[in-house]
Amino acid sequence: MRPNRNSSSHSKEYSPQTTSSIRFSPRGDAFKHPVQHYDVAKVRSVSEALEAFNATSFQSRQLGRCYKIWLKMLNDPERPMIFFGLSGAMIAGGMRRIIRDLIAFHAIDVLVSTGANLSHDLYESLGGRHYMAHGHIDDPTLRKMRIDRVYDTYADDVTFTKADEFVEHFADGLQPGSYSSRELFQMMGERIRDDYGILATAAKERLPIFCPALADSSIGMALTVYRNEKMKKNAPAAVYDALMDNIEIMDLKRQFPKSGVIFIGGGTPKNYIQQVVPMAEISGWAVPPHSYAMQVTTDDPKFGGLSGCELPESQSWGKLDPNAEQCTVHLDATIGLPLLFTGIMEHYEEWKSRGPLKVDWMEAAPTASARKARHAAA
Repeated sequence: MRPNRNSSSHSKEYSPQTTSSIRFSPRGDAFKHPVQHYDVAKVRSVSEALEAFNATSFQSRQLGRCYKIWLKMLNDPERPMIFFGLSGAMIAGGMRRIIRDLIAFHAIDVLVSTGANLSHDLYESLGGRHYMAHGHIDDPTLRKMRIDRVYDTYADDVTFTKADEFVEHFADGLQPGSYSSRELFQMMGERIRDDYGILATAAKERLPIFCPALADSSIGMALTVYRNEKMKKNAPAAVYDALMDNIEIMDLKRQFPKSGVIFIGGGTPKNYIQQVVPMAEISGWAVPPHSYAMQVTTDDPKFGGLSGCELPESQSWGKLDPNAEQCTVHLDATIGLPLLFTGIMEHYEEWKSRGPLKVDWMEAAPTASARKARHAAA
């Protein structure tokens, strides 16, 4: 007898699923915090918008968390030292006044920057401007016009040359000897007359600026010209001592053990700030890892680069405390930084009493100018 084609010994009866038939593991507090849909009618300020983002999802939630971490750093009664790592073309991108105000209002305590950002700041302090670019001018033509391009922004190459000359004359007026980048930028800033400049404001507030890759910048190139001219004449020169930077930044961490970090982008400034803790460890200066960390970046961690690496990774190196409050937002910094800064400034009355750090640079191994001052006092 031929078997029925529609019958099977493996056939089963199926019935529609109902909520009463679903089986699942205990959920604990997984549903404790529902997403709160952004309600514009309840928002009256940037800080309120950032607070609301803490209950949304994806990068808006991360931005909200970064805001809360920064505000917590500023309100911490132990007054942690806040390192600010600056990379990317932030001055050309219109962020110069924000960086200047971060310094003036003491929302940060130490600036570690690429040389390019400081070079572009000097360029503006000496009368240069950045301009919105026109897409119809090709780059070879721009070169003939001596116009430099940064994506959609122009700068005047002639004024950059003026800035180079300023640096060369500045260096020529220094006493021969070794100087940290912190010393160089303090003295340079004192010679700049610009109420809205980063270098000038940092010098006025005595906020330390470190530039670990100083040679890789327009300022570094001008210092190279100065040094080369001294070598031609077999004359002593003022020399940038990169290793003195390490000693000074380690001593800062020793004087102010509790610290937080803010990274705009990544690159050299990010690693330089992170390496302070293990560098101090191998130098015999036991210091605690950073207690807070936040970064604004567009880089992706899966390619293994430093700029995109996730903050918890630094815990494996001993750079970030295992219990640190930390957050990364993947966002263009020219969007994220203005929002974050506006948010914390709306709460300025809460934290304005923190004031500047009182740093004793003589606690570190004496730098060139400190050695000279000590010798003169002896």
